[in-house]
Amino acid sequence: MELITLLIAAGAAAFFGYRLFTVLGRKTGHTPDLRPVTPASDKNSDPAELTPAMTDGEPQKGWVVDMDPALFLDGARKAYALIVEGFAKGDREALEPLLTPKVYDRYANAIANREQKQHVSTTEIERISESEILESRRDGDTVQVKVRFKADISTETKDSDGKVVSGDLTRLTSVEEIWTFEKDADSRDPNWKLAGVRTA
Repeated sequence: MELITLLIAAGAAAFFGYRLFTVLGRKTGHTPDLRPVTPASDKNSDPAELTPAMTDGEPQKGWVVDMDPALFLDGARKAYALIVEGFAKGDREALEPLLTPKVYDRYANAIANREQKQHVSTTEIERISESEILESRRDGDTVQVKVRFKADISTETKDSDGKVVSGDLTRLTSVEEIWTFEKDADSRDPNWKLAGVRTA
């Protein structure tokens, strides 16, 4: 599987994003601005469809996606990097195909607010130390998969004069979140999109 080196230029990122989610069908700066982007609710999950945490890619009871969990998890890790770094760069073109419309609007608004302040954000992902599938479920025509990520990230925001206003690229922060990916179960479109993010 050839895909992604994390994030290159805007056009390349959009192309890689498409390739990434094609794999998921067969199958990123990171700041507190990402935390409120959580339109999906966890309160209505059907306990009968909850899947035990999967880190080794072994199919388990309750896995409702027609693909190897290990392949899905590999693609999800790449999506994490693309979205986190794409948000930091303010790359709307790269982000749009990776997010549901509701989530994209929130990311785009956060980017616009940053641009209005003439702030520039830089994010570096040192490593994704942990990733595991927590749940897969089908709700009507929609299939959702929840993945927990733990990553070591450094981020820094500067103003128009180059002065640091928040963050510090020399300091790593451990970030642990649960991301919800979803797709239309009956659509021929293989793309999975990010539908929600919450702190783990």
